[in-house]
Amino acid sequence: MKNLIRSEAIQRLCLKYLSALEQGDLEALKAVFTEGARVYSPIFGECQVDDFYSYVTKATEERHLELKNIMQGVMNPNQVAIYMTYTRTIKGKEPATINTVDIFDLATDLSGFSSVAIIYDTAPVKSDFN
Repeated sequence: MKNLIRSEAIQRLCLKYLSALEQGDLEALKAVFTEGARVYSPIFGECQVDDFYSYVTKATEERHLELKNIMQGVMNPNQVAIYMTYTRTIKGKEPATINTVDIFDLATDLSGFSSVAIIYDTAPVKSDFN
């Protein structure tokens, strides 16, 4: 029963993240992360959550996410991954779609994510950042 409750709490946190990202809600995005949380992105490298998602919410529009799966760590139960298709438009450019896996480290009390490593093929969107 304890594992089921834990899994449900993790799933709720993941769904809050997806909703906030799709809506471009910076405050809701920051709310799912712990203080001092870090982002590891293939384009931007390592940065603070506030800096990364401030840029994402300002630079993108028409965001659409299709959740494919939420996977909990077997070797590390304090990790969870979200597999999704992410379509967004950088302002003034054409829409682009990427398949991405966001791997999160969880706070031990499940109050939020302490970091996220974002993994995707940059080829379809690299020109958006030139």
